[in-house]
Amino acid sequence: MLLLTLIATMVTAAACGESLDGGAACPSLCPSQTQNFRDTTFEAVMLDTSVSGFPSLGLSAMMLLANRPDTLVTRGVLRFDVLATSFLPNGVGPLDSITTVDSVYLTLPLDTTGRRGSAPVTIEVFDVDTTASDTVTAVVSSLFRPDRRIGSMTVVPSLTSDTLRIPLSRTVLERKIADKAPLRVGLRMTGGTGQLRIVAFTYDAGAPTLRYDASSDTVYSQIVVGTNTSLANAIADVNLAYQVYSIIDHTSPAVGADALVVGGFPAYRSYLRFRIPSYITDSSTIVRAELLLTQRPSTFADAGDSVAIAALVPTTTESVTDMRRVLDLSADGVFASIDTTRLVPRDSGLKAINVLTLARNWRLLPGNVPRALAFRINREGAQAAELRFFSSKTSTPSLRPRLRITYLPRSEFALP
Repeated sequence: MLLLTLIATMVTAAACGESLDGGAACPSLCPSQTQNFRDTTFEAVMLDTSVSGFPSLGLSAMMLLANRPDTLVTRGVLRFDVLATSFLPNGVGPLDSITTVDSVYLTLPLDTTGRRGSAPVTIEVFDVDTTASDTVTAVVSSLFRPDRRIGSMTVVPSLTSDTLRIPLSRTVLERKIADKAPLRVGLRMTGGTGQLRIVAFTYDAGAPTLRYDASSDTVYSQIVVGTNTSLANAIADVNLAYQVYSIIDHTSPAVGADALVVGGFPAYRSYLRFRIPSYITDSSTIVRAELLLTQRPSTFADAGDSVAIAALVPTTTESVTDMRRVLDLSADGVFASIDTTRLVPRDSGLKAINVLTLARNWRLLPGNVPRALAFRINREGAQAAELRFFSSKTSTPSLRPRLRITYLPRSEFALP
């Protein structure tokens, strides 16, 4: 047995001492011999485009309330369609009807990170309920009138705490409760330049609420009402979309045919589909993959701040041609170790975005799923910075997107 082991060792050493054509003829016997890595950069883009309107109504964690006339002006709408009309005196029954109220507040939890503005601004609250179609932006916008203002507060955005408590009109709420009518409030920032990010998840413990007390000599708990809707015959998605949402008065310029945009408000996502030989994606070990994009400067919103761009993996088949749906269904964070790349919107020049993890996972996708990448801005919907790049439609070839891949070809061999 010892002799056989010694012979096998000698054969292996002799084989590894030979110079064999091809370099990988016996990788199992000669682990020290390696293939040469191959590096290629090519214009492999079959299709690239940008689609606006992200995140979808009702799916943003934040509502951005901004008054920046040179770049972005937004308003907000919150619906409290089902108000509490009775209370439990002394913690026991029976229920008493609410006829008068005290201490009426709109409570807005805030995200206090990022740039907000250091000048005083006034947050105005309006009653935007209407018998007309209040899912039409023009209808709701027309209701931000002085005669409909029901509350206000002046604050310095950069000095605010994590919650705003804006006092509202008692008489308006008493009338709503008596009529069993909804309270739909509109928010507008005036009197200065700034922005606030309002936590908007409607099922989160820190979501916007309407708080009021029933006027009574008895002991009772404060009434807290979360955002909700009573839209007739509405499906769940519509109910969610119109509980907390934004109205945009002024935003960034439209995207040209020769541009790709990531971010902005409402945010863009960009999609790129590639034509790559299968021997690279399926039959090689990819050790480096970078998307080379030529950035063009943006002056919109916080153009001097560093922002992160995150990659997505489109997983829909070739039969899905609606690009909005393709981007909605793109995998976000499914694969581990997906890095983000930080860029400054006002910068320009060639940028290399690491897409190694995503490129390696192309081999896991079925054959009828295009090899593609998509990108979104980090904190999409909570900040307005945008990144602009030249697309494949630009007339200057050197500015078009390119893919740079370093790979190790797979060796085909058979043991003797």
